[in-house]
Amino acid sequence: MIDSSSALFALAATEDLERRRQDLAEMLDAAHDAIFVSDLEGRITFWNRGAAALYGHARQEALGERPDALLNTRYPDEIEAIRKQLIETGHWEGELVRDTAHGQSVIVDGRWTLRRDADGAPIEVLETGRDVTASRKAALELKYSEYRYSNVFRAMAVSFWELDFNGLGDLLAALQKQGVTDIRAHVAAHPEIVRRMIESSIVVDVNDKSVQLFGAPREALLGSVSRFWPRSSEGVFAESVFAALERRHSYEAEARFCKADGSEFDALFTTCYPRDGVKRGTVLVGIVDISDRIAAQDALRRAEADLAHAARVSTLGELTASIAHEVNQPLAAIVTNGEAGLRWIDRPAPDLEEARAAMQRMIAEGQRASEIIARIRALASNKDPQRDLIALNAAIEDATLLLKRELMSHDVRMILALSPDTGAVNGDRIQLQQVVINLALNAIQAMAGRPSRDLTIATRRRGEEVVLDVVDTGPGVPPENAKALFNAFYSTKPAGMGMGLSICKSIVEGHGGSIAAEGAPGGGARFRVILPSAR
Repeated sequence: MIDSSSALFALAATEDLERRRQDLAEMLDAAHDAIFVSDLEGRITFWNRGAAALYGHARQEALGERPDALLNTRYPDEIEAIRKQLIETGHWEGELVRDTAHGQSVIVDGRWTLRRDADGAPIEVLETGRDVTASRKAALELKYSEYRYSNVFRAMAVSFWELDFNGLGDLLAALQKQGVTDIRAHVAAHPEIVRRMIESSIVVDVNDKSVQLFGAPREALLGSVSRFWPRSSEGVFAESVFAALERRHSYEAEARFCKADGSEFDALFTTCYPRDGVKRGTVLVGIVDISDRIAAQDALRRAEADLAHAARVSTLGELTASIAHEVNQPLAAIVTNGEAGLRWIDRPAPDLEEARAAMQRMIAEGQRASEIIARIRALASNKDPQRDLIALNAAIEDATLLLKRELMSHDVRMILALSPDTGAVNGDRIQLQQVVINLALNAIQAMAGRPSRDLTIATRRRGEEVVLDVVDTGPGVPPENAKALFNAFYSTKPAGMGMGLSICKSIVEGHGGSIAAEGAPGGGARFRVILPSAR
């Protein structure tokens, strides 16, 4: 006879085990990971909602199927080796590539656990899988991006440095702890800090062009950047730091750098501040050698200066009559006063006071002649252009003294309307006088044969600018020719070379200004020169 109490206990234990199995299944079904169970024959016996979502197969479609066939599984190793590890250790993990019901391939981070019965015999395999397709794709793209960046960094024909500015950041943080709130003002008051900033900026990598440009192997270029940054370029470095603090995206300026042998060269310094790089404490710096460009610009300036000198000498040739007249006047006065002085001395009772007065007039006329010759010599000289503070009105008055004979011979009336508040400009006095003389001569020649011949030279201040107008009553300037007048070799004169106005334009633009031609309101032409006023 069977003990009824034992039977009841066995039934209760069976029901409890089944209930716990059901609770476990519900827990696994609620998990976000893809979880399924296979028996030892490789057939699926459990398939949770996460597996259905990932692989696209409903539970009824998957139960009883083999995972390798259903999902076209590709393993990272031989399947026999994987199974052997699973039997020996009870665990295996690795990345699997599988196809979903929609035909898409996914990368799954899989973990297998071998379940055994009470006697230790294997009964089923539990797989937990997580979709890592997106993260693996992102990692691959990042790796490719880094590879591409490395190739570009190495192969570019521009010198690139990667700088670690964590030390510079510590220096700035220390200043802030000391109560410094305005870094720019503090650096202005303590310029020696810039050198400390430079010394704390470390070169961590350079490309092949840097090795070639600075004349040293890569290892020799690593370390503090101070060896390559001369004091003449400290201001540029400071401005690059200010640009970063002001959250600008980039900074660019011309600077000088030192090569490994100590020689200096001109370069274009560029840097950008990407958000990720700033967080890491690194920045990329580009250095472009512009020595050839600077040399070419210097050669061009010398050529322009030589051309302007040639034009001045040519202009003096046109002013020969005026120059002779200007020099002859004081010379004639010297002779006249000398003769008068002799007569006062030769009298029976010499009049020494009158003789002294004659001698004083001779000295004054001699000084006048000397000043005229000095002006002519200045215009004829071939000195390098100078940048000085020039009182524009005085320079114009001085230049027009050489035009007196031309004005008289062409019966032209000159009107000087020079505003007292015109002020000064920064520039080369001789070159600016050359512009005035050239424009005035063109105006005088353009009015030949006209019934009314007035030449007006006017100046005035307009905000931060100085305006110089040269106005005539000649035939005027057709609007279609206004711009062409300043082209080289363009001339409206039968024997003109077409270089005068072109040189004027070059001089004015070299002073940071502009020049234009237009019709004057009452007829004739107006040439307007605009220059920045001196600060």
